[in-house]
Amino acid sequence: MFSMDNHLGTHVDAPFHFVKDGLRISDYKACDWIFNSPVLIEKSLEPGELLTQESIEESLPEVDDADIVIIKTGFEKYRGTNKYWELAPGYSSDLCNYFLNKFKSIKAIGFDSISLSSLKHRDEGRIAHKEFLSNNIRIFEDLQLSTISSKSKLHSIVALPLVIDGSDGGPCTIIANISK
Repeated sequence: MFSMDNHLGTHVDAPFHFVKDGLRISDYKACDWIFNSPVLIEKSLEPGELLTQESIEESLPEVDDADIVIIKTGFEKYRGTNKYWELAPGYSSDLCNYFLNKFKSIKAIGFDSISLSSLKHRDEGRIAHKEFLSNNIRIFEDLQLSTISSKSKLHSIVALPLVIDGSDGGPCTIIANISK
């Protein structure tokens, strides 16, 4: 027997995390954790900065569709320090509709900071969580992305969450198929 927080380290938020009747981790089939059309966006963020549609548009590579959007902010360099959680960047709720309109197949987003919410933008973070999760877009938080770049070709991503019946999220191992 062991005990741990299910939103610790690299993890995934399922819709039930913010949506009353939302899907739980155990509601997904194994094939739902495979992403064959990933897109990587590199956008450096300063401590406490809020990532918005306007600020990300210039960093978006030219692609027709994506089933997962990975955002590399570089903020993981602060992992292990108080700055990582105290001054983490936040993500605006307007990103959800932007990604839904841009990518017909979107099923998930992921990034290299501790949460979609930041301490400086708590209310906006709650709204963003609800926006993404109510549209069945899973959220992968606290990813380690330092070894990939826009020069890498991201072919596919496989997520391997710890599946606990009825949970709203869980620790997750992410495997990316990359070529340079």
